[in-house]
Amino acid sequence: MNIVGIYRASQFSPNMEDSDAAILNAVADRLRKSGHMVTCVHEEQLVRADVSAADVVLSMGRLAQTLDLLQEVEADGVKVINTPLAVRHCERKQFTQILMDEDVPFAPSTILSTINYQLPLKGAGGSFWLKKGEGYAEVAADVVFVPNAEELAEKIDDMRRRGISTLVVSEHLEGDLIKFYGVRGVPFFYWYDASEGHSKFGLEAINGPSHGYHFSEQQLYDICNYAATVMGLDIYGGDCVVNKDGKIQLIDINDWPSFSRCREQAAEMITKLESLRSKV
Repeated sequence: MNIVGIYRASQFSPNMEDSDAAILNAVADRLRKSGHMVTCVHEEQLVRADVSAADVVLSMGRLAQTLDLLQEVEADGVKVINTPLAVRHCERKQFTQILMDEDVPFAPSTILSTINYQLPLKGAGGSFWLKKGEGYAEVAADVVFVPNAEELAEKIDDMRRRGISTLVVSEHLEGDLIKFYGVRGVPFFYWYDASEGHSKFGLEAINGPSHGYHFSEQQLYDICNYAATVMGLDIYGGDCVVNKDGKIQLIDINDWPSFSRCREQAAEMITKLESLRSKV
């Protein structure tokens, strides 16, 4: 089988470029050992000829031109994992709306325009996270902690001056921050306390050290897997918060994470996912 892997553009891997490339390389190595022909290309250099003859494309790409091209070859019968549509769903404003519409336990959030908005927000009174709504977080300034409602307008105006037109404002959730990785369709799911791992922007420190709050691991899996399902993601990761009562709420979900804490195990399972999809 002819398989093409696409590396994510460096702008979408802040402080994680090597780790993101490493998981795709690990998957490619296993597929080659299984007898498949595998080539990998950086999405910045991607052209149609790279993927037009592929049977399967394993893509970490997020550039608009990458997704447009993959949507075209997908229509021609090439299998793309994750699908371009699922990756588009991972833009902040998109997944926020999808998860709220599908009643996924999610941090209370509002999608607003930086040009025309009204304050105070419904339920305002605590702390907030202000996040760029378009595209994906690329720099630390795309995700900002706001300690009180009085500072919201100032921070929103800061975003507007950066050229950002749509924001997601989410309530800050007190509790333990949990990171998770999953591969939908195979028996793989991994989670860990965020205080134990690498941070892209250091924002995990806002929640402080872990309290070790008890929660249902089965419920965590069910929530995360359902979120991935409604978004159409096969390979996914994200963050959630567990409060003192064990309540689980998502705050982020994304396409094809680095799997840095469980790379070898995840790579093995992703190859099984590819094998399953190739038989459909």
